[in-house]
Amino acid sequence: MKVFLRTVCITLLLTLLAGCATDTYVSDENIDKFDDLSVKKFLIAEIQPTVEPEKKIYLSLVSHFDFDQSILKPEDIAELDDFIAKVINLKGHIVIAGHTDYQGSDDYNEKLSFRRSTVIQQYLSARIPVENYTFEVAYFGENNPIVKAHSLKANALNRRGIVIFTQA
Repeated sequence: MKVFLRTVCITLLLTLLAGCATDTYVSDENIDKFDDLSVKKFLIAEIQPTVEPEKKIYLSLVSHFDFDQSILKPEDIAELDDFIAKVINLKGHIVIAGHTDYQGSDDYNEKLSFRRSTVIQQYLSARIPVENYTFEVAYFGENNPIVKAHSLKANALNRRGIVIFTQA
């Protein structure tokens, strides 16, 4: 069952990162995190029955990284605190994925996205009972942009971290 949940979580992450091929959806608790760009959104409730109906899945989007930075901003700390409040009394698996915009070399962007994932994991680990969670840190550099464009707004959206919790 644990392997199945991990597979579902990784599939969710990859689907979220790659985007949905169907209409654009977003779950109610995450609707305020997206604007009207052609960002592909994934309805978490759609996959929840494939996990188990009584299991919880939560998503947090850390989306305010400055260019060439891995420092959490107040908006993202508030987002992570909200995420923590939802999972603090649960046990499960947390996947953290870091991303960058296209600027910089592939090697540099991979390392920067790793630093972004790590800072999110450190923040969470300092505030939740880590023995109740397994962590998986992924870093994609510029390889999975939300917006495939070269504008300031697109770059800002692509500099992000995504946190997905799946209840055990």
